[in-house]
Amino acid sequence: MNSALVKGSAAFAATSGAATMGAYFSGAFSKEDNTFRKYLSSIGREIASSGDWEKIKELYASAENKDLIEGIQTSNVSAEAITRWCDGKLNSEYLASEKNLIEAWCSKPVSIINRLSHFKLSALNTTNTDDGVWDTKAGSYSADIAKDSSLKANEINDSQSTKTLGSELTTATKEKLKKWCDWAKEQSYQYEESVLFKRYKHWCVRSKD
Repeated sequence: MNSALVKGSAAFAATSGAATMGAYFSGAFSKEDNTFRKYLSSIGREIASSGDWEKIKELYASAENKDLIEGIQTSNVSAEAITRWCDGKLNSEYLASEKNLIEAWCSKPVSIINRLSHFKLSALNTTNTDDGVWDTKAGSYSADIAKDSSLKANEINDSQSTKTLGSELTTATKEKLKKWCDWAKEQSYQYEESVLFKRYKHWCVRSKD
C-alpha cells in the first residue's frame, strides 16, 4: 500500500478522533446532560408521574403569581395543561430562569420535612429537647423580621381537627414558632428559594449531625 496513503489515513484518524473527543467534552454530543430532566435528577427530585398530576394541579391552583407558568392561570388550570408543559420542557436545554418553575410543577410532590436531608438539615424537636434553641429564635424574632419582613411566620389556628394559617406574627413566643414549624414541615416543598422554605430554614432547622 502506498506509504503516503497510510500516513494520511492515520493522520486523519488521529485528527478526527481528537475532534470527536473535543466535541464530546465541549457538550456537542451530550445534550441530555444539559436538560431540565438531568437537572432535576442532579438535585434529587423525581419526575412527576401519572398519579401526581392531580395533586400538582391542586397546588398550582393556590400558587402565587410569581410561580405561575405563562399561559396557565390558577382559575382554569388543568392537570393536562401542566403535563403538556412539563413534557415539552423536561428534555429541553436547562435555563436558570426557568429552573424553579420546572422543579415546582414537573417534580413528584414532596413535603418540606422530607426534603431537608438533601440540604443536610434536620428539623428542630418541638418537644423540650431543643428548648434552648427555640428560646434564642423567639428572642431574635422581632429583630430578624425588621431586617427581612419575608421571614414573618404566621399564627396557626388549631382549634379544629385541621390546622389553618392565621395572621402574620409581629412578635413570637417559642410555642408559636413551634406551632408554625409543625404546620410548615407538612407543606409542599417547591424549590429552595421559595419564601416558605426560606422561612422554614430560618426558624425550624439545624445542621444535620
